[in-house]
Order: sequence, then C-alpha cells, then structure tokens
Amino acid sequence: MKKIIIFFLIIMAVTGNSEIIKEKKILRKETMELILVCHEKIQSDFENVDLSPSGIEAVKQLSEKMKKNYSFDIAYTSNLKIANKTLNYILEEMNELEIPINKSETLNTITRKELEEKNVFKSLKSYWKSDISKNLKEGKNILIVTDEDTIRILIKYLLDMSDRDIQNVYIPIDNTFYFEVDKNLEVIRAE
Repeated sequence: MKKIIIFFLIIMAVTGNSEIIKEKKILRKETMELILVCHEKIQSDFENVDLSPSGIEAVKQLSEKMKKNYSFDIAYTSNLKIANKTLNYILEEMNELEIPINKSETLNTITRKELEEKNVFKSLKSYWKSDISKNLKEGKNILIVTDEDTIRILIKYLLDMSDRDIQNVYIPIDNTFYFEVDKNLEVIRAE
C-alpha cells in the first residue's frame, strides 16, 4: 500500500493532477469510522438547556480520550444547545473545529413516547440513508452527538437489531460507541 501511495505522490508532483489526489484518497480509505456520542440527559421539560458543570467535566474527559484515538471529516448533531456544546467541546479539544457540522431536527431528543409509537423511525431512517450513510460511503469518518434514544435507533440500523432487542441496550451518557464500517456499510468492528 505504501508503494502505491508513494507512486501516486510522485505522479502528482510531476503532473499536478487533482484526479490522482482523489484516487489516492479512495485507495487509502477502505474502512470508515462512525462514532456516536450520547450527550448529557436533559433533566427538564425545556429542550434548550445547557450542559451542567458535571456534564462539562465529563465531556472534557471524554474529549481527551477521543483526541488520542480518532479524527473526523464531518460531524452531525441536533439543534439543541446541550448537543451543540457537547460537540464543540469535543471538536475544540481535538483541534477539529474546521470540519463541517450538520445540524438537524431529526437528531433532536426523542421522547420515550415517540420511541414506543415508532413515529420517529421513518424520518431518522430517511436522514440516515440520504445523508449520513452517503458520507460514510464516500470514505468520511463521522462523529454524531445526540441523545440516548436516537443513538439506540442508529445502533438498531447498524447492527440490524429487532425493536425488542434494541430496547435493552444500555446507552451510557458521555461515552462513545465505535463502529468501523466498509463501503457497503457492513459493520466490521463495534466497540
């Protein structure tokens, strides 16, 4: 693989061809990383709450660990302040504030009632297929910061779990779920 990359770098230096840069990137990225981070639980009826002092401390510790292991090309989060602050702490610690950030109501906190009625599955699945999975297939490493129930649904899609089985999955707050996927979005490794 190193010989191939060196060969393309030599050709780029001689020709200056930008198409070769794209080809080199494709060769380099055979698998992508998807990291799901669960933000602090919202403790009130107000959706637009800020991180608590303990939530800030937890995110700072998580960010320090993530900095050592991950690098992202794009991030996704909801429109909620708590999710945006969590994402900003992570990206700032990782020196990745320049990556594109997609904010969507689709990733806003899902209530248990909505989850039980399954009326959020269709919009989240559509967003997954039209945007998130498209970026994974293009070779991008992705970070998603959202609530525990949205993460639960994303894990359900990734691991093809039943509705019943996914309800029993424990989603820890301020922790990461790691997925390594191939171009067909097959999960190679999950942690």
